[in-house]
Amino acid sequence: MTTPLHADVCIVDGRVFDGRVGTADTAVAIRDGRILAIGSDAEIRALVGPETRVVDAAGGGILPGFVDAHIHAAFAGVERLSCDLTGAASVDDTLAMIARAAETTDTDWITGGGWSHELFPHPTRQMLDAIVPDRPVALSDAGHHTLWVNSLALQLAGVDRDTPAPPNGHIHHDDQGDPTGYLNETAAELVGRAIPAATDAEITAGLLNAQEFLWTLGITGWHEAILGDYNGKADCTEAYRSTIADGSLRSRTSGALWVRPGTTASEVPELVERFVALRTENAAAGFDTSTAKAMVDGVPHGETAALLEPYCSHAGSGELHIDAEALEALVVSLDAVGFAMHLHIMGDRGVRVALAAVEAARRANGTGQRHHFAHLSMVHPDDARRFGPLGITANIQGLWASNDPAVVPMIGEARMRAGYPFRSIADSGAALAMGSDWPVSPADPWLAIHVAVNRSLPGPDGQPSEPLDAAQRLTLTEALTAYTSGSAELVLGGGGLLRVGARADITVSSVDPFAIPAEALIGVSTAVTIVAGHVVHESA
Repeated sequence: MTTPLHADVCIVDGRVFDGRVGTADTAVAIRDGRILAIGSDAEIRALVGPETRVVDAAGGGILPGFVDAHIHAAFAGVERLSCDLTGAASVDDTLAMIARAAETTDTDWITGGGWSHELFPHPTRQMLDAIVPDRPVALSDAGHHTLWVNSLALQLAGVDRDTPAPPNGHIHHDDQGDPTGYLNETAAELVGRAIPAATDAEITAGLLNAQEFLWTLGITGWHEAILGDYNGKADCTEAYRSTIADGSLRSRTSGALWVRPGTTASEVPELVERFVALRTENAAAGFDTSTAKAMVDGVPHGETAALLEPYCSHAGSGELHIDAEALEALVVSLDAVGFAMHLHIMGDRGVRVALAAVEAARRANGTGQRHHFAHLSMVHPDDARRFGPLGITANIQGLWASNDPAVVPMIGEARMRAGYPFRSIADSGAALAMGSDWPVSPADPWLAIHVAVNRSLPGPDGQPSEPLDAAQRLTLTEALTAYTSGSAELVLGGGGLLRVGARADITVSSVDPFAIPAEALIGVSTAVTIVAGHVVHESA
């Protein structure tokens, strides 16, 4: 007599989105960490045995687990365990959090970040001196392109009125010529290198803290966007390797090897040799690092993104962090040995230079790696049409595609309103992936999906606000696909699909996103998260 095949977990009374399309199926069965069956409630309930855990989706969506294609999970977790300012709603809140961190810790330095430029357009060292005069303080902004430090931190780092700004960096000075404690881009590293680096144990704790947090948002896989020493932060590679080895990192992950700003064409051959060796070493540890990450330019808010036309406030048009010759050599050479390029680009000139580099790689090497451009706040219409033909994936941060008055003084109303042209890029035939850039911005995929579909966030009164060029909206199906199979295919080598036999990484949403108005997507949350067949999060 044949023993009946029972599932370990059955999810019922939902609506299945399989990673590409919505379906008529309402239930999923899981056994031994993989999807056993997908079908109707009746079909799946037939697989329920005495030990089966039944998850009631209560009418919500049953989707592949979200995959964040651009995230800094390890140091977001470290930041969560230090002075985390992301929850501050006012200047007083921020200062009180800093004071509390100083009172409750005995570390040599007070570090952390997440402060808002909207609350602090130009914070000063004196603000921090008044709270913490006897220990150095160094706090990254939410975007992690600026460092706010106190006087003691400047002193210990040897930064004073005579310190020259490094390439692609800015040291802001007061009317007397002294540093204000506000450092942009590579200038942040002047203080960052004086901060004691986080230990492997601290980074590991941060990574596992981040994993637990990301599960609450339905994120079951991600791509660590920088592996290497960056802006005073230690390389987090060992934390990934050790947690993969001991099984505590249960989500699927990959990472990008860091190319430092200012890399020259003559340095590329040695870099390629080193990256190939690192890729091999990490692969042996079960960690895929077949991607290289470079920052082509900075950010519009700091007037460091590389633009085709000057900024509104001055005659400059921003800077390339890697010049065009070096970027082309980098992309062509790494493409030839099987690396995908993950490029941070915010300005339209940066996009154009990066497109030329990929075009050169296609000419030299043929159709090759799936290179991806992240952020894309400003893209010339002629260049948006080039993504598809060149086989470039748009690694978009959907949450950013709403009106941003704070950047208008830098780039003007017209350029702000033309930002994040997701529809034009998708219509070029380009694939889409999605990520959060957490802790630069919130990691919740539903917030990003809401903005990608609506091109706006609700106003202070809770009502819909004016969209940022509504013609650039994505459909809900496109946005969900980007955050599931689109990201998984790009950074995890596949997956992100609900298919019989596939690894059971699944998210159950609080409601069926296809059954509500688009403007209500912001109210959707993650009810249940399943990783490799195990329920790792269930909302109260």
